[in-house]
Amino acid sequence: MFTIESRIYKSTEPFFWTGKGTKQTTGILMIHGFTGSPSEFRRIGYELRDEGYTIQAVRLPGHGTSPEDMIRTGWTDWYGHVLENYDELAVKCKSVVVMGHSMGGLLALKLAVERQVAGVISLATPIFLTSRKSALAIIMQYFIKYINKKPRTFSTLLDESCAYTKTPIRCVVSLRKLLKHVKGLLPQVKAPIWIGQGGRDGVVHQGSAAFLYERTRSESKELRYYAKSSHGLLLDQERELVYADIAAFILSLQVAYYGVKEQVR
Repeated sequence: MFTIESRIYKSTEPFFWTGKGTKQTTGILMIHGFTGSPSEFRRIGYELRDEGYTIQAVRLPGHGTSPEDMIRTGWTDWYGHVLENYDELAVKCKSVVVMGHSMGGLLALKLAVERQVAGVISLATPIFLTSRKSALAIIMQYFIKYINKKPRTFSTLLDESCAYTKTPIRCVVSLRKLLKHVKGLLPQVKAPIWIGQGGRDGVVHQGSAAFLYERTRSESKELRYYAKSSHGLLLDQERELVYADIAAFILSLQVAYYGVKEQVR
């Protein structure tokens, strides 16, 4: 029996929780964003664990420790870690749904092309950025190593996401390469997909969500906008609604897998 007393909402550690009942055979692989940590998934992780699902939240190489660790990594390191964790979870579960926030969404989409995922949950995934400054990173990387990040959101997001306060410039360059790579892969994404986008996202342009919806070839697609939410959809003021919509999507995948709703209660 899970108790609220055992819950920790702020930790950069990766986590794995075994589910219960029939739903435990569905694994949810959670991939955090650029300079972020698994901490951003803890609240929804608890929610989905209580529903019975098996949860695995990864900590990407160079993340959740220090920017000095991150600067020695790139997108191939991040994706390699995701691939390894997916293969481990796929051994334990009959089906795996992959959930990615921001850059984690890019990694999730690439995974959906290379592995047989049961579904994709894309949260504030960047295709177009609101600022063009990231393009300057190609030149800036030769002159400075880090740039300070300016907080744009309220305290809960800042406290619980455990994100870095400075960003390695060379990693921004690597992120841009990943974005371009995944953008070209979108027509190969055929797994059921749920796309969520905040209406007050100051990082990812609103057009990104519509682009993902149009370019992926999934027969089952859902697109949801949250007018009051920022880039941090999972921790912002509409988070409970986001959690409910995601849970409904995952349940629909369960129903499709088992054929009858009674079997997944």
